[in-house]
Amino acid sequence: GEVSEAAIALSASFADNKNKFPWPVSGFVSQGFGRQAHPVLKGIIIQNDGVNIQTRNNEEVHVLFNGQVSAVSPTPGLGMTIIVKHGDFFTVYTGVKDIAVKQGQTVSTNQVLGKVQSNADGISELRFQIRKNFDALNPQEWLRN
Repeated sequence: GEVSEAAIALSASFADNKNKFPWPVSGFVSQGFGRQAHPVLKGIIIQNDGVNIQTRNNEEVHVLFNGQVSAVSPTPGLGMTIIVKHGDFFTVYTGVKDIAVKQGQTVSTNQVLGKVQSNADGISELRFQIRKNFDALNPQEWLRN
């Protein structure tokens, strides 16, 4: 039907933008994707399904691409998580406050989702994931270098 064709078209255009997407916030990657040493605990390996992007306080968080907000939910200790569906792809934004969108809403590329929440140390960090269905992809292979 039309719905699946629209989803297929959206997926194809999302995939076409690999290496071209604008960053959801300006800043730097404070923790990369995949298995790595815990930043504090020696000998502990953590699995990061996305990247952590450190940015300025109250920085606006922008959606990567056209899609639909599939969830807005609290993540204990990390502020709100917004999940946006782009056909078979999902982008996940964790650590957001002052939410500007709601579940079910259609969003367009670069639209503001909210602002980055700061932690107790005053550090503002967005945890960002790109998934295709359930598989976590490395966002740094999708974002502009």
